[in-house]
Amino acid sequence: MRLFRKLPLFLFIAMITSCQQDGKQLHIASMQDIKEWILPEYSLKSRHIREQIYQLAQEAPAMYADAYTTKYYKEKGRFVWITRHGIDEKADTLLSYLRKVEEEGFNTSSFYVTRIEQDLQNLRNRKDSPEDINQLMGRLEFNLTKALLRYATGQRYGFIQPSHVLNNIESEKSYPEASQRHHFGIHAEMATDSFYTHALEQARSEELGTFLREIQPQIPLYKTLKQEYLSAKEKGDTERARLAWINMERARWRYPRPQDKYIWVNLAGFQLTAVNEKKDSSLTMRICGGAIAHKSPLLTSKISRLELNPYWNIPPSIIRHEIAPLHTGDTAYFARHRYEIIDKKTGGNVNPASLSSAQLNSGQYVIRQTNGGGNSLGRIIFRFPNNYSVYLHDTNMPSAFRLATRAVSHGCIRLEKPLDLAFFIMEDLDSIQQDRIRMEIGKAPVTQWGKRYRAQNPQTEEKPKHKFYPVESGYSVFLDYYTLYPNREGVLEEHPDNYHYDTVLEKALNRF
Repeated sequence: MRLFRKLPLFLFIAMITSCQQDGKQLHIASMQDIKEWILPEYSLKSRHIREQIYQLAQEAPAMYADAYTTKYYKEKGRFVWITRHGIDEKADTLLSYLRKVEEEGFNTSSFYVTRIEQDLQNLRNRKDSPEDINQLMGRLEFNLTKALLRYATGQRYGFIQPSHVLNNIESEKSYPEASQRHHFGIHAEMATDSFYTHALEQARSEELGTFLREIQPQIPLYKTLKQEYLSAKEKGDTERARLAWINMERARWRYPRPQDKYIWVNLAGFQLTAVNEKKDSSLTMRICGGAIAHKSPLLTSKISRLELNPYWNIPPSIIRHEIAPLHTGDTAYFARHRYEIIDKKTGGNVNPASLSSAQLNSGQYVIRQTNGGGNSLGRIIFRFPNNYSVYLHDTNMPSAFRLATRAVSHGCIRLEKPLDLAFFIMEDLDSIQQDRIRMEIGKAPVTQWGKRYRAQNPQTEEKPKHKFYPVESGYSVFLDYYTLYPNREGVLEEHPDNYHYDTVLEKALNRF
């Protein structure tokens, strides 16, 4: 203890008495130097720095990254940027990225760029700044961390959480069915506490630059949209720039993307594209999607089976809102629509006139439309696991494909060319097997074998059989929504925002 008491005096004597070393004249510390070092405004005190940080942390968070920053410092997390030499020079590395956020469509003020630059300048020119150094250091520490986590989260995962924004558009009062309110069913990656911990560790290490490079959006679509955004902005085309900016955010979201074999549906463009990259083949067609009140969900899955001549089991929501309140006991209505009521316990048919509205809603009965011609699902359906009971299927109303806006279904995807899609994904079918399928759904055969078979068995067309074909070729299915997307030639095409998702996303993005 006595040694530490004498150490300041020893250092003081050493500084004022040293005059030469290796033949070079050294600075001789004066009493004025010592006085400046011990001025109160130059004295760093952890408690005062944290008081300043606590004041800044009262601002409402714009995203979860902000909430984590506040939580981190309120729990006395150790300083990230303050070192014994001042502010870590890696602050300049972060600033080199933050200064370019306007290229991503955001304001530098949302990342405190000017404030940080001014504070760093004041720190490096202390004699010209009257502000207490603890306030200055506290503000730098907090703003640098907040800006880092905002930027890293946004570029790595998206600046908004799609499930939070898109699943809260409609009110529960207006849409009591959860499936009508939850439009985003894709399992997108989200920033976690471990990601934030890693980001702060990188800020303290020598790898911050590498980290900031690695979090940038990776898919080629993002780069294409960003180039379009910058080009439109330079030309003064504000609407095109806005469209590119909103779709850039969609391209930031991290979820499984199409690979090798897939069926991709753009609900905004009402178009389906099936791709087999291994064979360099593709198929495109028009689709009809969910009406505004029955929006088709955004989801990812994998085709599991194909059915010919399916029955349509009417969803409980349609029974509850349309059939039970309006058509209970109406045998003519049930006959006209080819609906039959099946008792789940016995499997037998039930006369519609014998059931009340409450019984139809009880869950004890299935209402289904008989298969074959005139069925709402058409002759082919492609099933895949999902929580919305939506599928890709044929239709008995092909005239709808002539419409420009084809938002007409209860949520399922109606296909313009379902048979072509069936043959595309069922890769191992030979010509005779394809003809069997054609005849099963009432279409004319094309092979000589098929024509002979049809001539010998004319009843095939009159008695449609419900058949199942497992699909094991590994085709993923994606229901997505882009209002600016490349066509087959790679040219970006605009699509109408029928579901008004762009408006919702723009409002959320404008916070930045």
